[in-house]
Amino acid sequence: MIDSDSWKAKVVEESQTFCPACDSTNVTMGACAIGSMTVHQEYTCEDCQYEFTALFALTGCYAGHPEN
Repeated sequence: MIDSDSWKAKVVEESQTFCPACDSTNVTMGACAIGSMTVHQEYTCEDCQYEFTALFALTGCYAGHPEN
């Protein structure tokens, strides 16, 4: 199993979520909890059935809407 810091670096580098237990990209998103500065996203790996939660945090902001 990959550790949390290595998982985070790989997800950012590859721009794709994968299972930290078996390295599969066949993951399904489950419940999502949104806070004022964080998002907790639940995932289930469809290949090995491993369940994990990712924590996303606000790191910055930009002015306007991205389509403007």
